[in-house]
Amino acid sequence: MKRNGSKYTLLLGTALLGLYFQANNAHAATTDSVANDKQPVAGNVTPMVQTNKDEASTPQTTTDWSDPVKYQQDIPVQILGINDLHGGLETTGSATIGDKTYTNAGTAARLAGHLDAAEESFKAANPTGTTIRVEAGDMVGASPANSALLQDESTMHALKAMNFEVGTLGNHEFDEGLAEYMRIVNGGQPTKQYNEAEMAYPHVASGINIITANVVQKTDGQIPFGMQPYLIKEIHTSDGKVAKIGFIGIETTSLPILTLYDNYKDYDVLDEAETIAKYDKILRNKGVNAIVVLAHTGVSTDKDGNTKGNAVDIIKKLYQIDPDNSVDLYVAGHSHQYANATVGSVKLVQAIYTGKAYDDIIGYIDPTTNDFAKDSLVSHVFPVLSEADAPNVKTDANVTAIVQDADRRVDPIINKKIGEAAKPGDILGRLHNTPTRENAAGELVVDGQLYAAKKAGLPADFAMTNTGGVRADLHVNDDRSITWGSAQAVQPFGNILRVVQMTGAQIVDALNQQYDEDQAYYLQVAGLHYTYTDQDDPNQPYKVVKVYDQNNQPLDMDKNYNVVINDFLAGGGDGFSAFKNTKVVGIIGQDTDAFINYITDMTNEGKLITAPVMNRKIYMTAEQLATADSKGSVVNNDQDNQPATGTQTGAASPNKEVSQPTPTTPSVVLPTTAGQPAKVIQLSGQIAPSASRADSNNHFVNLTPTTLNNATHQTAAKKQAALPQTGNTENLAWILLGTSLMGATGLTIINRKRKQA
Repeated sequence: MKRNGSKYTLLLGTALLGLYFQANNAHAATTDSVANDKQPVAGNVTPMVQTNKDEASTPQTTTDWSDPVKYQQDIPVQILGINDLHGGLETTGSATIGDKTYTNAGTAARLAGHLDAAEESFKAANPTGTTIRVEAGDMVGASPANSALLQDESTMHALKAMNFEVGTLGNHEFDEGLAEYMRIVNGGQPTKQYNEAEMAYPHVASGINIITANVVQKTDGQIPFGMQPYLIKEIHTSDGKVAKIGFIGIETTSLPILTLYDNYKDYDVLDEAETIAKYDKILRNKGVNAIVVLAHTGVSTDKDGNTKGNAVDIIKKLYQIDPDNSVDLYVAGHSHQYANATVGSVKLVQAIYTGKAYDDIIGYIDPTTNDFAKDSLVSHVFPVLSEADAPNVKTDANVTAIVQDADRRVDPIINKKIGEAAKPGDILGRLHNTPTRENAAGELVVDGQLYAAKKAGLPADFAMTNTGGVRADLHVNDDRSITWGSAQAVQPFGNILRVVQMTGAQIVDALNQQYDEDQAYYLQVAGLHYTYTDQDDPNQPYKVVKVYDQNNQPLDMDKNYNVVINDFLAGGGDGFSAFKNTKVVGIIGQDTDAFINYITDMTNEGKLITAPVMNRKIYMTAEQLATADSKGSVVNNDQDNQPATGTQTGAASPNKEVSQPTPTTPSVVLPTTAGQPAKVIQLSGQIAPSASRADSNNHFVNLTPTTLNNATHQTAAKKQAALPQTGNTENLAWILLGTSLMGATGLTIINRKRKQA
């Protein structure tokens, strides 16, 4: 039995190792075949995600397109796509695609020229080919003035000139209600009075077929406004071939936290993956196997080649529901990022936002199967290059004329001076956040909202706004003037401001809700300042521990305070459920008007506009809080976030530039890493008067931005960042177990031989 036991142990160890390697090889083989051959994926196997490299800047210089010669019996099809245009008729900026960053990318006229050039390149190689232009939502909303003042109808004119055929709903299509969006899509007359420029603007049907499969009316489960869940396009070639391609439209299920309650309350948004699976099967039953999903769901491919996001998760769930699905292409939107990958056998793309890039996908449909031929579908994302960078690409004259006409119509409104800044230079917004998620334009906005409430006779204690509603830097001209257009670009939505009643506990809840979901949604605040620190909760790694009003008094958890919020937040927008069902004290008006009037009033009072000092959110480690407490500052570390008593210097009047608060211990904010908030390090010395600090020799040191920067970099250089653990620990356990059993067997055999000798 002893000898047999050794053999069995050896066999068991070998078997465990064999099972491990067999399982991993089988998994790799399965996912590889899915990615390359469009074979079904077993329901218990997650489809592999492979990033597709975009190294070329134009379709003409791309070398991996499928060879048309191999597919002469098939039908060439090109899909050109965009997402999240946001009325960006003249918007330019940087576009990072793959490993390259392109500057001065964008504008609608350049986009039109690039789409035309891409189509010409495709047709040159495929004379019988068909090009279909599609969009994945958010064509409108949060738009610059030359679109917003015309109810985004100028954007619809431009899309019509670019021959877009199929589109779906994004969350911003709901900004003024779905009825208003469908009016501008269909070219109907305005149903209410707008500005003179909009009322005189030509109302023309866009020609875009808007499809949505998962937005249904709560009353009867039907898709609203006669929209269809899918569209089947029949393709006829000049040489007599016929094929069909299907498009399914998908809205994000996050819609309820992304738009006003009144705009979505009548609708249900059904699960994305379940809806895709449903209509994929319907299309296949109709003989359509080449299927494209247009979905306003986010995804991104980072610089290390990792592709992840909601769209990836949806495709993976689709495979779990239906391993035999026939989805070939998924055109994503919403997250404003670049992406190009293959998930299972589905090509997944997203072309940044505001017309800075476009999707270009080319494949060949087998007319006998109505599906894309094996290995024929290739996807790319290309930048919309400026004339200087791509002089061979013509700027579209028709779209240029549409934009110039829109500019001419709105110029009298947007160029009107409304105020003056203390100095030239833009006041920066959310693309220039501090590590604690503050930005100057955002805090200027909430300062203005707090002012607007008091001006309206509705005294408010605090104001808060979602940073997603602060859309741009506040542009200040060289002569220090600020125009209507500049202010409107910062606050374009026209959300209604209301004053609501909230307890101190509810306010702390709202502030804490910034720190879930990796801080994807956060607030700009006025009238209060607070300190937050770490907590051992992966779902919410930070908690608020001290909150003070502008008089440096701690919040009373049971006291009622008046808070200015917009109606987007009042409906629980961006996941801020703490604002829902709060008692309305009064209505102020539109946020756009409040911001414009604030700039005008401050200027008239001689208080020229200045970027606020961003000191309203202070991060401290537990050690710093304890140190501050030991030196006499009142710190509360309990789990209920009850504010402590005591004083701390803080935010000043919202109408003037605020001064830096004096923390109990000198500190420096370390830069954020991996999307996490800043870390704060203590500086030696005692607190000096004003904004000075004492060094180790008791010499007072002014903590200027330069001083802070140097301290930050010196400290960061000394810290060794912990590397994330990689590998599969479960797999490692199997290897160790198998190896250990084999090793134990070997030792047993050796020992037995020694005894026999």
